[in-house]
Amino acid sequence: MNHAEARAAPAAVQQDVSAILLVNDDPGALFALRTVLGDLDTAIVTATSGEQALLRLLKQDFCVILMDVQMAGLDGFETARLVRQRPRSRDTPIVFLTSHRATDLDRTRGLELGASDYVFMPVAPEVLKAKVQAFIDGARGPCPAPPVRGAIAAQALSAALDREHDDVTSLKGTDGADAALRRHTGSHADENEAERLILEHAGDYVALLDAHGAWRYASPSYRSEFGAGAQPSGQYLDIVHGADRERVRALLDHPPPGGAHWRLQYRVNGRSERQFETDANLIRAANGALAQLVLISHDITERKEMEAYVLHQSFHDSLTGLPNRLLLHDRLGQATSQRERLHAQVAVLFLDLDHFKEINDTLGHAAGDRLLQVVTERLVASVREGDTVARVGGDEFVVMLVELHQLADAALVADKILASVSSSCQIEGSELHVTPSIGLAIFPEDGADTDTLLRNADTAMYHAKRNGGAQYCFFEARMQEVASRRLALGSALQRAIRAGEFVMHYQPKVEAASGVIIGFEALIRWPQADGGVIPPSLFIPIAEETGRIDPIGTWAIGQVAAELRRWSDLGFDDIPIAVNVSALQFRREDVARCLADAVEAARIRPGLLEVELTESGVMNNPLQAIETLHEIHALGMPIAIDDFGTGYSSLAYLKRFPIDKLKIDASFVRDIATDPSDAAIVLAIISLAHVLDLTVIAEGVETEAQMAFLVAHGCDELQGHLFSAAVSNDDAVNLLRRGPFSIGQAAP
Repeated sequence: MNHAEARAAPAAVQQDVSAILLVNDDPGALFALRTVLGDLDTAIVTATSGEQALLRLLKQDFCVILMDVQMAGLDGFETARLVRQRPRSRDTPIVFLTSHRATDLDRTRGLELGASDYVFMPVAPEVLKAKVQAFIDGARGPCPAPPVRGAIAAQALSAALDREHDDVTSLKGTDGADAALRRHTGSHADENEAERLILEHAGDYVALLDAHGAWRYASPSYRSEFGAGAQPSGQYLDIVHGADRERVRALLDHPPPGGAHWRLQYRVNGRSERQFETDANLIRAANGALAQLVLISHDITERKEMEAYVLHQSFHDSLTGLPNRLLLHDRLGQATSQRERLHAQVAVLFLDLDHFKEINDTLGHAAGDRLLQVVTERLVASVREGDTVARVGGDEFVVMLVELHQLADAALVADKILASVSSSCQIEGSELHVTPSIGLAIFPEDGADTDTLLRNADTAMYHAKRNGGAQYCFFEARMQEVASRRLALGSALQRAIRAGEFVMHYQPKVEAASGVIIGFEALIRWPQADGGVIPPSLFIPIAEETGRIDPIGTWAIGQVAAELRRWSDLGFDDIPIAVNVSALQFRREDVARCLADAVEAARIRPGLLEVELTESGVMNNPLQAIETLHEIHALGMPIAIDDFGTGYSSLAYLKRFPIDKLKIDASFVRDIATDPSDAAIVLAIISLAHVLDLTVIAEGVETEAQMAFLVAHGCDELQGHLFSAAVSNDDAVNLLRRGPFSIGQAAP
C-alpha cells in the first residue's frame, strides 16, 4: 500500500468508553450541565428526551448516564427501566438529577431501578464534576488514557525541533522562527509542512519556551493577542495575571514529579483579561535535563464565565439575587464555627410575609414578584454589610446577624425590619401594605447546629404569626413542645383521612317564634380510641396549615349530602343541613363544582344543602368571593355568613353578596343579658340583617335570659346548648321525631 492509499484508508473507530450521556428536556439545564462538565477529559453526548436517549444507546456505550427525573413523554424512571431491559446497557450507571422537592417515594423508586446516585439540583459544579470523574476513571480502568489534547501537537513540535535544533536554538525573533520551520527540502518537505500545520493549528495558542521560561516560539494567535509580550526577548510569565503568576511560576520551575505533561488554568493579560487552560509538555535533553517546554493553550474565558454564572445560580435566588438555602447553610456554618473565637453571638431571624398569597391572588404573580423584590431591598438596607439576607421559600426570608454583643441588638434589628417592611409601597398603581412575622433564634442557646437553629427560628415565627402577625418573637423551649405536638397531630390527621376516622354530628336550629326545628348545622368530630374526641378548633387550623383541609372538606360535604338523602327517605325531606366550607376550600376554583357533584350523587334537592362561610373567609378577597357566591347561589343552595361581627365586612360588599342568612357569633351572645355593649352589637346585627332582607341566626344560646332577649328583639333562629348539643345522625332524627321545643324550655 502506497502513502496515498494509507492516507485514504479509514481508520478503525475506537469507541470512547468514558463518554457520558446527559438527558434533560430543558435546553437551559442541558447547556449548564455541559458547560460545567466541559473541562472533563471525555466526550459528552446529549439527549433532550428519554426517547432520544434510547436512540443514543443503540449507537454508543457510555460510562454513566445523567438523567433528569421530570421530563415530558418518557420520564426519567421509565427511561431507566427501558435502559435496564437492554442487555448491553443493563449495568450502565444511572445518576438521577432532581430537585429538593423529590419525595422519599421518588428516591426509593429510583434506587429500585438501579440508580447509582441521586443528585439534588442545584449542586456545586465541583461536586458534580467529582462524581462524574469517578465514573470516567472507573470506565477507563488501569489502562493508560488516550493522549490528551495538546500532546500530539507537542510530539510533532518536538520532532520538528529535533531536526532543526541548530536553527531553533539560535532564534532572534518571531520571523526567524517561522523561517527556520519553513526550511525543509527533499523527501521530508510534505511531512514537515504537516508538522508545521499541527504546530500552528493544534490549539488556540502554541508556545515554545526554553528551560528558564523565555519565549522561543509564539504562534500567530499569541502574537495577535499579546503583541510585544510574546517576543523571544521576554518571559512567558510576563503575560500571566499578577495574582496567578507565582502559582504558574512554581509549576514551571518545579513540574509534578515524574510527569512529562500536566494541565493548569490561569489568567493572562492580553488586549483584555482572559482565562487560559494550558497543556504543558516537557521536552528533555539526552541527559534527562529539561531543555524546552511546549504550552498548548486554549481560551476558556467564556466557559469560565458560564461556570461562574451556573455556580452563582446554584447558590442564589433567581428572582431577588439573594443567597438561597444552600449558601445560607454554608455561611451559617462558618459563622457558628467562628463564634468561639470572636466571643460574639449569632442570631437567625426567620421572616414570613403575612397574607402574601392574597396579593398574588388579587394582583397576580408579577405584582407579587415585584413586592418580593421591594421587600428584599428593604431587608438588605436594614442590616450591616457582614450580615446575610437569604430567600429560602416563596415569601420566606432568613436574616443572619453576626458579631452581636448583646441580645438586645437582635431585637433592634427586628424592630427596624418590622418598620421598614411594613411601610406602604406602590406596585402596578396599587398602594400595598404587607407586614412580616419574625421568629428569632440565638446560637448556641437555641440550637447547636444550623438545622436546629433554623427550625427553632421558624417555630418562633409561626408563634408570632398565630398571635396575629406583624410582630417578632424569640424562640422558647415550650414552643418546640407545641410544635412537636402540632407535627404529631398533622401526621395523625393524614392517617385519619386514609382510615376514615371522622364523623359528623348535627346541632339543631330552632325557629324563635315556634320552637320548631327548621334545620341543622353539621359539625365534624374526630373520635379517639380512648373514647375522647379531638375538637375541630384544634385540628381544623392544622389541617388548613398542612394542606389537608381539602380532602376533609370534600368528605364532609359528601357525608352531609348522603345524610340528607337518608333523612328524606325517612320522611324528613324539608329539613336542610348547613355544612361549613373552609376559607381555603372556598378559594378553590372548583368549590361550586364540588357542591354540585355531592348533591347530584346523593340525588337531593340543592336547597337542602346550606353553605356556611366565615366572614373573614369571604372578605379575604371580596371580588373573587362575589363571583364564587353567585356560582353557588345559582345552584339553588342557601348561603349563610358565619361568625358575623368578628371580621371586617364592608357594608358595600355585604349588600352585593348573594347571601341568605347572617349568624351572630357566640362571643356576642354570651353576655347580651349583662353587657350593654354586646347587647347593642347584637341589636345592630339583627336590624342590619332585616334591612337587607336576611334571616338572622344567633348561635351559642345557652341560657333562658339569652333566649328571652333574642326572641324579644326579633332574632329569627336560635342555636345552642340550651336546646341541644351536636348529636349523632340517629339522635338528630330522634330530635325531629320529638317535635318542637317550647320557647323558654331548656333541652330535655
